[in-house]
Amino acid sequence: MQKNYILFLFLFLSISAFSQATLRVTAVDKDTREPLIAATVLVGEKGFSTDLEGNVLVDLIPQTYKLTVSYVGYETVEQEIDLKEGENVWVVELKGQTFKEIVLIADIAMDRKTPISFSNISTKQITEELASQDLPMILNATPGVYATQSGGGDGDARINIRGFNQRNIAVMVDGIPVNDMENGWVYWSNWFGLDLVTQTMQVQRGLGASKLALPSVGGTVNILTKGIGAKKGLKFRQEVGNNGYLRSTIGLTSGRLKNGWGISAAASYKEGDGWVNGTFTKGYFYYLRIDKKIDKHLFTLSGFGAPQKHGQRPFRNEISIFSKETATSLGVSDEAIIAVDNANQSVVDENVSFTDQGIRFNSHVGILDGKEINTRQNFYHKPQFNLRHSWIASKRFELSNVAYLSIGKGGGVGPLFTATQRRADGFIDLDAAYAKNQPQFFNSTGRSIDVLRANMNDHYWYGLLSNAKFMINPDLTLSAGLDLRYYEGNHYSTVHDLIGGAYYETPSETNSRTVAKTPLLEGDKMNYDNTGFVNWIGTFGLLEYSKNQWSAFANISAARVGYSLEDYMKPKIVSLVDTSFFVSYGEEVNHNGQTYNLESAEAQNQRVDWVYQNSFTIKTGASYQVDEQHNIFFNAGYLSRPMQYTNVIRDNRFVLDASPTTFLNIKNELITALELGYKFGSRNFSLNFNGYWTSWLNKPLDSPPTVPLVPDDPESDRVPVNVSGIAALHRGIELDFVYKITDKLEAQGLISLGDWIWNSSGIVDLPNDTTSYEFDPTGVHVGDAAQTQLGLMIRYEPIKRLFFKVRTVYFAKNFADFNPETLKGDNARMESWQMPNYFIANFHTGYGFKVRKTDVSFNLNILNLFDALYISDGRNNDSFNNPNFNNFDAASASVFFGQGRRWNVSMQIKL
Repeated sequence: MQKNYILFLFLFLSISAFSQATLRVTAVDKDTREPLIAATVLVGEKGFSTDLEGNVLVDLIPQTYKLTVSYVGYETVEQEIDLKEGENVWVVELKGQTFKEIVLIADIAMDRKTPISFSNISTKQITEELASQDLPMILNATPGVYATQSGGGDGDARINIRGFNQRNIAVMVDGIPVNDMENGWVYWSNWFGLDLVTQTMQVQRGLGASKLALPSVGGTVNILTKGIGAKKGLKFRQEVGNNGYLRSTIGLTSGRLKNGWGISAAASYKEGDGWVNGTFTKGYFYYLRIDKKIDKHLFTLSGFGAPQKHGQRPFRNEISIFSKETATSLGVSDEAIIAVDNANQSVVDENVSFTDQGIRFNSHVGILDGKEINTRQNFYHKPQFNLRHSWIASKRFELSNVAYLSIGKGGGVGPLFTATQRRADGFIDLDAAYAKNQPQFFNSTGRSIDVLRANMNDHYWYGLLSNAKFMINPDLTLSAGLDLRYYEGNHYSTVHDLIGGAYYETPSETNSRTVAKTPLLEGDKMNYDNTGFVNWIGTFGLLEYSKNQWSAFANISAARVGYSLEDYMKPKIVSLVDTSFFVSYGEEVNHNGQTYNLESAEAQNQRVDWVYQNSFTIKTGASYQVDEQHNIFFNAGYLSRPMQYTNVIRDNRFVLDASPTTFLNIKNELITALELGYKFGSRNFSLNFNGYWTSWLNKPLDSPPTVPLVPDDPESDRVPVNVSGIAALHRGIELDFVYKITDKLEAQGLISLGDWIWNSSGIVDLPNDTTSYEFDPTGVHVGDAAQTQLGLMIRYEPIKRLFFKVRTVYFAKNFADFNPETLKGDNARMESWQMPNYFIANFHTGYGFKVRKTDVSFNLNILNLFDALYISDGRNNDSFNNPNFNNFDAASASVFFGQGRRWNVSMQIKL
C-alpha cells in the first residue's frame, strides 16, 4: 500500500511538473502602443513589474486567475484569465489619463510603492504644451515648482523646487547626472531637442528615490529617452512661432527588430529672433541610439548633442527702465526714477530719458553699421555618449552598467569697454566703439580699446554607474552600486571680437602677468586661464521590502569628492631649497648666481593641492496601501553633503597679487528632511497630498561675499569667502488632483503652499584670520521663487483627437532674491521686497487624423493668453545697478519682466 502511495505521488508530481503554464503579459499605452516600463502586474495575489519592454514572464499552474494591470495616470485593467498549458500571451492596453505617473529605469519611483512625492510629464503633454519653450517651463504645472525664462534668452530657463535652485536639484538624462560638476547649475540650452526623444520626464520632489550621492536637496528631474521598446515609426514635425521662430525635426524609431536590434535617431534645427530684443537663437540637435538584445542582455550605445548659439539678457535692470508706470504703481518715487536717469546720463544724452524702454528692452544690445548686435551671447556644444549594458540574469538578479563621456566646449561673450556709450534710443553705440578702435592721432596703430571677450568653460567628463539588484526573497530586494566620475573644467578668457581694431593689449592692472601688454588677436587667451579638477567615487546600498499592503526602503550612500586647480596665467612659482619666488612674463630673477624665468625647469604653474571631502546619505521610508483607493507614506533622510567646487576652490582670477587657494570655512552641509503623504485613486478621480519639512545647516551661499584683503581699506583687493553657521528651513504642503468629469472632459489642479525662511545668523571670517563680521537674516523669507502656487487645467475633447486645453497658474508670496550677508546692523532681519502676485493662462488646441496609414496632427499654442504684465525674477540691492537705493523695496530692486503673449503652430506627420 505504501509503495502504491509513493508511486501515485510520483506520478502526480510528474504530471504537475509537465502541466506548467507560462504567462507573458505585455502592458502598452493604448494610444501610442509604447510599452509601459515597471507597470504593476498582479496575477492573483502575486505581484510583478514589467521590464524594459513592458513585459512580465512568469511560470504558473494552469488555472483561472484574476489579472490586474495598473499604472498611475492610467485606468486600471482587471480581467479573469484562464491559463492553459504552454505559453499564454496577454497584451493589455491601458488608457492614459492627464496625469501619467511614469516610472523610470534609473532610480524608479513607482506609484503606491515608492514613498516619495513625484509627478510625471508624459510625451503627450510635452507634445501638446511645450510650444518652443525650454523643457523646465512645462514643469510649472507641478506642485512646488517655479520655472522662469530668466532674461528671456532661448535656453536660459531656470527651475526652483520647494525653494531650492538648480544647484540643489539633481537633473539626469537616462539616469546619468548632467549638473555642472563645479557649481551644480544646469544649462538648458545644452539640452535643446531632448523633447523630441523624451519618453517621459519625472519630477521627484524632496530627497527623491535616487540611490546615488547626488547633490539633490530640492528634488530630482529624470528624463528618459525612447529606445528599443518604442513603437516603430518615422516622424516629421514643423513648427512656426512668433518673432521668426522656426523649428524642423525628424525622428525615426525602428522598435525591436527580429534580430534583436533597435535604432532610434532624431535631428532638429531651430532659429528665431527671440521675444526679448537681441535674444536670437540658432541651434541644431542630433541623437542616435542603438540597442541590441541578446538573450537576457541589452546593450545600448547612444549619443546626442546640441550645438547652439543664442543672445542673452543676463542682468536685470531697475523697474523704471522697463516701465515707469509699473514702477510708480509699486511705490517707486519720482526721485528714484530720476536717479536712474541721472546714473545713465554719462552714457546717454542728458535730454533723453533712459527709462520706459519697454519690457522687451535688453541693455546689452548695440548698433554697429545699422545692424543689431547683442554684446552678450552664449555658444556651446556638449555632446554626451553612453554605453549601457543591462543583464537580467534570472528572476532574482539584475545587473546594469553605464559608461558615459561628456565633452563640452564654448562660453559666453561679453564687452570689455572703457565706457559704454549709448544712443538716444537706448542701444549701445557700437559705431562709436568701432571708431575709437581705428587708427587716429592718439591711436596710430589701430589698437582696439573696446573689444568683446569670450569667457570659455570647456570640460572633459567621464564616469561609470554600476547597479546590481538581487532578490533575497519575494518580499526583500537588495541593490548596490558604484558611482565613479572624473572631471576637468578649463576656464579661460579670449579676445572674441576686436570691433574693427588691429589687436588688443591687456591693461597692466589685470592679473594676466604672462601676456600683459602683449598684442593679442582674436582667439588669443588673456586675463585668466586655469583648469579645475574633480574626482568623485561613490557607493550605495538599497534594501527594499514589499509584502501585501506594505512597502519600505532603507538607503545608505557615501561619496569621497576631491577638488584641485592648476593655473596657467598667473606667475609661475620657483621653489628652491632655501626660498621660493614668482616669475612673470618678460621677467628674470637672479638667485645665488642662477637666473630663473618662465622657461626654467624649476618654474611650475601655481596649483591648489587636492582637497577631499567625505559625505554620506541615509534615507528611509514606507508606504501602506490601506485599500485599492487609499495609500499613505512617509520618508525621512539625513545628508552630510560636501560643498561644491565653487565654494571650496578660490581661483582669484581677477585679483592681481592673490594666488589660487581654498576658501575659509569648508564644512559639510547638513540636511534633514521629513515628508508625509496621502494618495487616493479611483476610476475617475485621483489625489495626492503631502507635507514636507527640510532643515539645512551650514548652507553655503551661491555667490560667496567678497571682503577686502586689508580690512577697512577701500582700495584693497577683494576676495570671496565662505560663510559659517548659516541655516535655512523649508516647509510646506502640496496637493494635486485629476478629475475625469466625463469621457470628454477632464480637470487637473494643484495647490502648493510653502514657508521658506533663513533660520539663523551667520559669521563671515576675513582672510587675515583676525576679524569678522556678523549678519542676521533669521526669520526672513528665502527669495528667488514663489512660495504660493495655484494651478488649474481643463481639457475638453469633443471628438476623438480634437482637444481644447486651458492651463492656468497663479504665483504669490514671491520675494526678490538677495544676499543674506547684507542683513546686518540696521538691516538685520529685514524682509526682502515681495514682488506682485501674477496669473498666467496658456491655451492649447489640436486635431489629428489619419490619411491611409499616415497620421497627421496640428497644434496651436498661445502662451500668456491674456498678455499679462508681470515680474518673474527680481533681486534686491543689486550691485550692478544704482547703489543710492538699498532699502529692500521696489526702488532698490532689479528685475526681469516675464514674456508677453506668444504663439506657436505645428504640424506633425507620422508614418
